[in-house]
Amino acid sequence: MTDLEHEFRLTITPSDPDGSKRAAKLQYWGALPEADPEYDDVAKELLELTGATWSGVNFVGEGQAQFFPGIAGPGTESVDGKEPEIGREMPAEAGYCVHVVAREKAMALNNVLDYSRFATNPVVDALGIRAYMGAPLVDSDGHTIGTVWVIDNKTHEWTQDDVDAMKAVAARVMKRIEERKPR
Repeated sequence: MTDLEHEFRLTITPSDPDGSKRAAKLQYWGALPEADPEYDDVAKELLELTGATWSGVNFVGEGQAQFFPGIAGPGTESVDGKEPEIGREMPAEAGYCVHVVAREKAMALNNVLDYSRFATNPVVDALGIRAYMGAPLVDSDGHTIGTVWVIDNKTHEWTQDDVDAMKAVAARVMKRIEERKPR
């Protein structure tokens, strides 16, 4: 592989061999692609916890289509009955959560511009993203179904304590998903 081919490969969305299994797990857990006030509350908690600009709970479906049942930050709520500026759906190539799902572990980017894989992501220019942190939602069988995440329009110095706090929120959210499973 040439350096150019390697560099291009680093900037694309990761492959998704577990997409159909993850979609089945989302269905099994009743994790539906619809807005949920409980997850919006989690997103607001993440903003308070990290001081980031935007946050959310994300389910990554088959083909890595992303849906945010919980989201918070400027432009995420309807004003005067109009659609929010920032919606609850996003394609896989626009965002960072699919990388967390593919890696199956937390990821913190203090400055997304420092990483060629992430600096060219469409949300960098669209929202002015400079920092990201996300932790996977891992069910009791060890399957990753989504993430909790924060993004900011300024750089951060995320610490291990910040990552651990995100992982704790992710574990709590996953526990709640499992408790809510339709019988």
